[in-house]
Amino acid sequence: MTRELSIPALVSEAWSLAAKAARPSLIIMLALIVAGGIYTFAIGPGSAMGDAAPAIAALVVFFVGVEFSLVVYRAMLKTRTGDRLRLAHANLSIYVAFLFVGVFIGFFLLILPGILLKASGRVDVDAETPPEVVQAALVDMLPTAYGAVLILACLAGAAVLFFMALRLLLVGSATVATGQTLVFRTWPWTKGHALKLAVAGIATHIVPFSVALAVNWALRDVWGGGAIGSFLSGAVGMALLVPFLLAGHGLAVAALSKLHPDIKTDE
Repeated sequence: MTRELSIPALVSEAWSLAAKAARPSLIIMLALIVAGGIYTFAIGPGSAMGDAAPAIAALVVFFVGVEFSLVVYRAMLKTRTGDRLRLAHANLSIYVAFLFVGVFIGFFLLILPGILLKASGRVDVDAETPPEVVQAALVDMLPTAYGAVLILACLAGAAVLFFMALRLLLVGSATVATGQTLVFRTWPWTKGHALKLAVAGIATHIVPFSVALAVNWALRDVWGGGAIGSFLSGAVGMALLVPFLLAGHGLAVAALSKLHPDIKTDE
């Protein structure tokens, strides 16, 4: 049976859940902000933390992020189910799936410009072709039908990844709600609802993320280029993403309650 989704109701519930989870997740939220600062410090200019520092910092962000998700989902679902290992497993599974699909899409989009440039008769690209020649030829090709093919291919690749993200939206919330690692088993639950979830996602994902990106970009010259500036850039950037993170989790929980109400979430 196909369940009906109301976009306004989804958005309203998502933001309501985000507000409700803000206080219980405050401590781990601060830890995530600090982890974001540590990461940008590790990859920043002049970092003396060693070559392995970026990888270690990324792992710190990942595990703190898993803990943040667990705390937020538990607060939203009013449950104590779920555990860190299963949620980390689910997240890693999604990352691998996106990496697998993304590599194929990226490889295709990497070779497509050369094929189109050769087909259009502008330049025969090889390993010795100067980058500035390729760039000029691409700019010249964009207004043509060959350019339209390239643009459509890029949009199609992005659409595939976006569609995957929508269909797998419930993975985290379902994993915590059930106490089981659920990844592709949640795929059928969102069948026929991708468009409504995408529209709701404008208010819960795209708008807060865009605002955070714009503000962070506006502040890019404030922090300076030193070690403290690198840390502050990442920490403030992560703090600006908190509404996006909370609302994103909220949409996943709101959609789960509508699309799979049989899951018992109260304990």
